[in-house]
Amino acid sequence: MSSLKKWLVALDLTTHDQSILKYARMLSDILSPEHIEFVFIAQRLPDAVHAHLPEDLAYPSYDDLMEKLKSAITPFFGDSDHIRCEVLAGPIQFDLWHETFEKDIDLFIAGAKSKHKGRGLLPKKFVRKSFCSVLFVPATVPDSIKKIWVPTDFSERSGKALEFAVQLYEEMEPSPEICAHHIYQLPHAYYYHGFPEQQILGAIREEAASEFVQFSKQWVPEDIPINSCFTEIYHSYAANNIKDEAEQSGADLIVMASGGRSRFSKILLGSETDRLIELNVAVPLLILKEKKDHVKLWDLYSVTN
Repeated sequence: MSSLKKWLVALDLTTHDQSILKYARMLSDILSPEHIEFVFIAQRLPDAVHAHLPEDLAYPSYDDLMEKLKSAITPFFGDSDHIRCEVLAGPIQFDLWHETFEKDIDLFIAGAKSKHKGRGLLPKKFVRKSFCSVLFVPATVPDSIKKIWVPTDFSERSGKALEFAVQLYEEMEPSPEICAHHIYQLPHAYYYHGFPEQQILGAIREEAASEFVQFSKQWVPEDIPINSCFTEIYHSYAANNIKDEAEQSGADLIVMASGGRSRFSKILLGSETDRLIELNVAVPLLILKEKKDHVKLWDLYSVTN
């Protein structure tokens, strides 16, 4: 039912892998991917550093790393024919980007590390340049998906994110709650010129609620219930509000589309995606991207620049 048929899952052989594997397994039961590849990027110390280390601190062999990788995966996925493991050596960003390119990956899954433990495998730059969808999995994940959070600006891209949430709704039992979240704000000029702020904000919210009705009719079947959430922000980023609202509501998955639009009462979701990644949201974050049709091999080299 989903176009996300080929997955690449990045593991780092830490305890965070358990959360990634648990959530990937749960999603695979829903989306039924055709192929899942698990990859570990082995980063070696420079030879000059190795020369000063005792022999008993030799770097683990390929076979040792492969065995550890398979041992981590087997409890969750068994020995399925559509599962493959790979150990690579090289720059993390380049190797992962190269793998997604060469193998025509539809969904890349990686851990979303908390700030006090590092930024994880993927910086904003990688996500911006990737041509497939990306799922960030935090250190703690739910046992099931009961609520899906979909930030929207009523654009076609956010409509496709809502459409994906509907697909999950139709496939899951029990069906999860879907909440479409719209953020609006008063244009800055109105804050400083004595205009009746609350009256104008009320009109903006009313217009947004009306537009949501038309928007949902376009992307959601009539028999599927969609909850709506409208929040106003004052001199802050939409990403912060998305994070707070999703976490406080108990959402189990945030689905966003890459890109958006900007209007009088709309926030440009595309510019907020990077910020949301940097905020290390405690909710799994799925960024849907349309795969590029004309990616060139030399585009890979720009990932590390």
